[in-house]
Amino acid sequence: MVEVNSIAAAVLLIRPDSNEADAEALAELGVASVIAPLLQIVPMTDPAPARDLARRLEEAGPGGWLIVTSPRTWQNWRRLAVKVEAQLLAALQRGTRIATVGAATTASLPWFAQRETTTSQGISAEGLLAMLLDTYGGTAILPASAKARPLLADGLRRAGWQVHQAAVYDSRSVPEAPAELARLHDGTLAGVLVRSPSAADALAGFVRDLPVPVFAVGPISAARCRSHGWQVIEIARTDPVWVAAQVADQLP
Repeated sequence: MVEVNSIAAAVLLIRPDSNEADAEALAELGVASVIAPLLQIVPMTDPAPARDLARRLEEAGPGGWLIVTSPRTWQNWRRLAVKVEAQLLAALQRGTRIATVGAATTASLPWFAQRETTTSQGISAEGLLAMLLDTYGGTAILPASAKARPLLADGLRRAGWQVHQAAVYDSRSVPEAPAELARLHDGTLAGVLVRSPSAADALAGFVRDLPVPVFAVGPISAARCRSHGWQVIEIARTDPVWVAAQVADQLP
């Protein structure tokens, strides 16, 4: 983990996982960071919907798509449906295809699935939806977050797709405010990096007035941060190196 200079103003990182990649990218540019995850990612308590969704892979063939929108999806789906990897392999052999949002999501899949995946270069469901609507309609198998926006599923249904969706994980705010949040008001933090609407909401649950800017990754996160009344600097791409460069350029 990157060491933080407690004297120099640092950037607060609040996502529930992979903060180290952001911290390391910032450190390469001489920017200190403080890691204080505000969310916990957990599999759904009831595994039945996730297992039923996995069984849809047994019926999928040409015209079927597995659609994955987050790097967190596969690992949590596999915890709930232990046969899903074998079910996916068989589905791919029958002609099922895979679509994902971003390279990190593709990299989270089993190795045999990664090489069969079409990866949307956008950073949101809007880009993936546009890509899929350029293909012929079919059947979508959509494991998702419990807080997933309906945009993707609804857009596919309106285009004539048959959509099977189930929540395989949820995000929950940590029960108590991390001590690092106190630094927002002592002048040792220069900003907060927010990568999701749920992270923005978790931060708002502990801190209403932010004396520092928020670096929000993507238009959806940016809109949620603005809804909380914060000063927002929107970042258009997700990869840590690009994000770190944009943050560094905006710091005093």
